[in-house]
Amino acid sequence: MLVLCRSISGKALPENVRIMGETDETDFSPLQPDQQYKVYGLMFFASRIDFLVCPPSGGPMWVPSNLFDVVEDEIPLGWGCVLTERSEGYADLSEAFGIHSICGYLELIRSYSHYVGILERDPEELKVFYSQ
Repeated sequence: MLVLCRSISGKALPENVRIMGETDETDFSPLQPDQQYKVYGLMFFASRIDFLVCPPSGGPMWVPSNLFDVVEDEIPLGWGCVLTERSEGYADLSEAFGIHSICGYLELIRSYSHYVGILERDPEELKVFYSQ
């Protein structure tokens, strides 16, 4: 799956999808407008979907899909899905942030420690991420 960044500004987000504290001043750097990004995962909230992307000058980050156009819509082979409220560790995401499910490469959806590790920039978990 491949997406094209249209904006890196919180101004581009409709009010009803600003569920993680985004404001007009929110800046999604180091993303760059008019650049394409591979999607490594999909995160489903009640009112929006986030893409897991990785800009060359930064690490993996979840970004609202509203900021992108889909260029290639095919879901990669070998992806899976976790229902957060029913899965150990991931249930915290459901309770704290209202995340319903995550789809992506298998390590992302089968290992909560990997999910947390890539966001916290754990070197071992980033090795796994960059091997995708």
